[in-house]
Amino acid sequence: MVASLAIFVSDDKISKISMMVARLGYIFAIVSGAMLFSYAYQENAMQTIIKVVLGIGLIGLIEVAFAKKKRHELNVGFAFVVIVAIILVGLFGIHLAGGYPFVH
Repeated sequence: MVASLAIFVSDDKISKISMMVARLGYIFAIVSGAMLFSYAYQENAMQTIIKVVLGIGLIGLIEVAFAKKKRHELNVGFAFVVIVAIILVGLFGIHLAGGYPFVH
């Protein structure tokens, strides 16, 4: 959510702050991903490995978007690709967790 704010907001100061908060959010994403890995790997190893690769790729994609934003080269199409990727990787993680926390 913070990454989308950093990408779409036009104020440079708010954008920089949002980028830093998003980068701190990577720590949460990595820790929760490690917890998910230990849970989901036993159930579905291949999907878990795919999720890890997608998660790392997503962090890279967000960083590319941040770099394009700083150089004023970010277009709306790429920004929406990033947002859709964030949603899809999140939904894939929820699928691997068996719907937790939404189902339980």
